[in-house]
Amino acid sequence: MVDFLKKDVQTPLYGCYLASGISLRIETNSESILSIARANFESLDDSHVKNEVRLRLWVEDAHDSPQTRPYFRGLGHLVFSGYGERSSLLIDVASRRGAGRFTQSLSKNRSYWKTVVFPSLLAIVAPSVGLTSLHSACVSVKGRGLLLVGVAASGKSTLSLALAQAGLDFLSDDRILVGTRNEELRAWGLSREMKQRADAVRHFPALRHETLTERWNGDSVFRFDPAELFGVTRAEYCEPSWIVFLERQAAPSFVLEELQPEEAINLLELDLHQEMREAAERQHITLQALSKKTCYRLRHGGDPHTVARALGQLFQLGNSRRQVYRSRSIAVNKPSLAGDPLRRFRATCLRADVQMMGRHLRIETDSSLVLKRVAETFGTFESVPKGPPQFTWRIVTEQRRDHTAPWHSMTAFCDGPLRYISLGQFSFIAADLAQREAIGVLSEQLCEDDVGFSTVILSSLLHLSAPQLGLTPVSAACVSRGKNGLLLFGPPQSGKTTAGYWGKKLGLEFHADQATFLEVDRGAVYAWGEFWPTAFRPETMRFLPELAPLARSFTYRDRTFLCVDKGLLSGVNRGRVVPAACIFLERQASSSPRLIPLPRWEVSDQIFTDAGSDDDRVAILAMLRHVPAYRLLYDDDPSIAARLFRSVLDAHQLLEQRA
Repeated sequence: MVDFLKKDVQTPLYGCYLASGISLRIETNSESILSIARANFESLDDSHVKNEVRLRLWVEDAHDSPQTRPYFRGLGHLVFSGYGERSSLLIDVASRRGAGRFTQSLSKNRSYWKTVVFPSLLAIVAPSVGLTSLHSACVSVKGRGLLLVGVAASGKSTLSLALAQAGLDFLSDDRILVGTRNEELRAWGLSREMKQRADAVRHFPALRHETLTERWNGDSVFRFDPAELFGVTRAEYCEPSWIVFLERQAAPSFVLEELQPEEAINLLELDLHQEMREAAERQHITLQALSKKTCYRLRHGGDPHTVARALGQLFQLGNSRRQVYRSRSIAVNKPSLAGDPLRRFRATCLRADVQMMGRHLRIETDSSLVLKRVAETFGTFESVPKGPPQFTWRIVTEQRRDHTAPWHSMTAFCDGPLRYISLGQFSFIAADLAQREAIGVLSEQLCEDDVGFSTVILSSLLHLSAPQLGLTPVSAACVSRGKNGLLLFGPPQSGKTTAGYWGKKLGLEFHADQATFLEVDRGAVYAWGEFWPTAFRPETMRFLPELAPLARSFTYRDRTFLCVDKGLLSGVNRGRVVPAACIFLERQASSSPRLIPLPRWEVSDQIFTDAGSDDDRVAILAMLRHVPAYRLLYDDDPSIAARLFRSVLDAHQLLEQRA
């Protein structure tokens, strides 16, 4: 937990690129990522370009096979991409910045970056820089573009390749970005590669020598670079001049029908994704400009080369030998809302305001189960101050069953105010400190685990939110008497949990066993105990049999804990306390207990987790240096350590009375 968020890792390499009309700056520790970017994008001089999108991508020394189908989800302005168990990316579309963590194996997978990572990234950030993503293929002639718009299996890929073989320049076979640059309407492709279904071999024999590398929407597909395989010419961008809306027919056919602008804009809006207001307004302006181009509906079937020749004659020669019909104003049933494939705009209508460590939190969700878990953790939602919350947590759930293990390993990364934790590939938690908002998109299976929900999910949300709440977590247990508390430090299995519980049996208040949250208030430092259950190792039950009826089992990966609610272990004083002393536990270090004072001790940064603000950390370090500190050496009996806790608090109380 010292650098769980990887705040201290270095990303000294960088490159600036023009990617599908987007200025992109990548900061990383991986030369392979920059090499892939240079091979796919135009390199730019960072001193002469405005960086529209900034990415910080860190590669760890680990290996992980990426999934064929990545996972994309978002909520509001935060969008998560899961590429595998340990490779992921979080994008803030509002600030146009992203933070990602990848394994060595994925960072060197050139094909995956070209076909998955870079295209999806550009499509996600495009609306925030004034570009509109369309489900369209695109070819061009002399800089003038022909857009082939259509749903899956409408013929975009086969027609775009056939047109490119007929002499037009290739941009894209599936998705393009459209926007205004230098007062001109332009279109860019998202990927240099294209995909073709297995049955395309009959029209493009060169594919017989290629391998079906993946599946797409249930079909086996080829993935290849058409310039390398077929020798077609490529264009980086073009000016959209014609738009053809494709409708594939079973029988050979070619029926071209001219559309009026209002019909064209209605059809284009069917494919539009829901966006924030400003981005949506820019999208609408772009679609209006496109609808004023020459637009057609094409009902086609049969050999794509025959259809391509007819289209080529029309758009290269300015007329067609085929009949072009005028539209009879066919009605288009428009959806009430634009599509939301990332589910960014789902409603979170259920709400709870809670008081936590003196802070006002608001929790919004779409799940009654989440609301139930919040109530179980924080109690009733009464006595919460009115007014806006200090931080908002939005938690949504999805019905996804994991048949291996629900609790995957957690990986995390951050960049400035942007931070996230992934729980495997399909669940994540993220926070934007600048906006005082955190989100969680979780499988329902995780929320069904009541202990895990508070121990993992809610505790992680608190750690991500801590800097803006004025809280700095330390890896310490905490016990107290009255307003005076002891911070108990030590490595795993040093006895913090069991000795803290024994302190409770001897009349002390038991506040925390894993994490204590410190705050600075009016020149003094205070400590709060965690809200999630206390976790005992199973072998502890031999020495504390009275806990067995109270404990609930929680398994995280290969480790099992017996967890007991804090409310059952602590008394009435669950507020903040003043650290009166710090004790460093050293178990099995001495046959007879020894309490050794540490004169003018220096607090180590190692006691902190990587949550909390740097300024608060500096202030807390300075204040704790004036707090008495001790080494506590003992054998294996936590009750002996607890008696010494009580002695230290008694001595401190006596000193206070004399003062």
